[in-house]
Amino acid sequence: MFDKKISLYVFLTYLLFFSQEPCLAQIFEKELAVKETPIITNESLPEGWVVASDPELVKFGNTWWMFFNSIELNFKKGLPIHVLAASLPEGEKLSADPQKWKVHSHPVISPGAKGEWDERTIETTKYVYGYDATAKEWVGRLYYVGWPHQTDQIKEYQISFVQWSDKQKRWIKHGKPVITATEAWERLNGSSFLGDQSAWYEPGKGKDGADGTWHIWYQAVAKPKDGGTSLVHITSKDGIKWQNKKRLTHKVPFTSRFVKTGPFSIDVLVKDGQFYFVGFLYNQDDLSKQGLWITRSSTPDGSAVGDFSEWHPLIFENNGVWWHDSGLVSSKCHVTGLFAPTLREEDGKIWMFYHGYYRKGKVKDPCKDKSKNSGIIGRALVKDFDKIMGK
Repeated sequence: MFDKKISLYVFLTYLLFFSQEPCLAQIFEKELAVKETPIITNESLPEGWVVASDPELVKFGNTWWMFFNSIELNFKKGLPIHVLAASLPEGEKLSADPQKWKVHSHPVISPGAKGEWDERTIETTKYVYGYDATAKEWVGRLYYVGWPHQTDQIKEYQISFVQWSDKQKRWIKHGKPVITATEAWERLNGSSFLGDQSAWYEPGKGKDGADGTWHIWYQAVAKPKDGGTSLVHITSKDGIKWQNKKRLTHKVPFTSRFVKTGPFSIDVLVKDGQFYFVGFLYNQDDLSKQGLWITRSSTPDGSAVGDFSEWHPLIFENNGVWWHDSGLVSSKCHVTGLFAPTLREEDGKIWMFYHGYYRKGKVKDPCKDKSKNSGIIGRALVKDFDKIMGK
């Protein structure tokens, strides 16, 4: 998430002051993702666009598509953030040469009109195809985070979706948020602060899996006295009305008073009845271990014994790769580094797409001056996935 770098800095300032707590989880320390490769760079983007981040990979028919965020160079509108799309030629694999990705110039989703809840930014899309039990139809949706123009770092993050219309051949906005803060531990400075979601439809007992359950996981941010950062699970029968909100209580390997659960900026891959959570883990005591990690759960909410007990690093933020390692100073406040992983399986291999934020030039204070920062979407191969996760 782009502007969230600012917000992340706000709550990380809390993080720096709190000591680490012990964790009983089993922690592995060898990077498991290899062949880091830039896929979408500034040079890949249409004229008038900069930065690529928050990739979501979807296969429609025999063609892979990527939805991602980019900034429109329109200063009068405040540099709005849209969702663009890229695609591979039909039949091409995720291992394809980066040059084969074609970025389409027309945004898939754009910020709303003046005064609307998503006027400032659209970001962090996640695709789900599922059965809407209210409308009694199968639908394809991109869930996204939006917020309006606001001041004093108050963003009012909320989640909604666009739905594909076969008749109109385009994505149509639902029109209002479907997930917003209802608890004190989802609010920062009085506003809804949630997002970086992952989504999944669990097939039901109806025809072709109808009447199933929609799942969304997202992170919520509050001040330490209200719970700090949380990983939240919520369910629905139609993907519109959500209930059974639960704040997950498991601990991550590197905990503090402010960060106890996670990971964050997540993607959840459901494979062979297991839920694989991949996302970002902070480690302010040892920045060499900060980065993208993966863990496993036998339940969607981490309620069974053994869930979230093993943690494997995929990529360390400060491993020397230029497009996400800009030094320990900016990694400490996480304005550069690794974000938004997405796992996809193809031909027995697990690929991870993610984005790195890096600094293009020198600045006096890397945590406050982000004018020289940019973002690249990359790809890596997760080695021996089944063996790693105890299969």
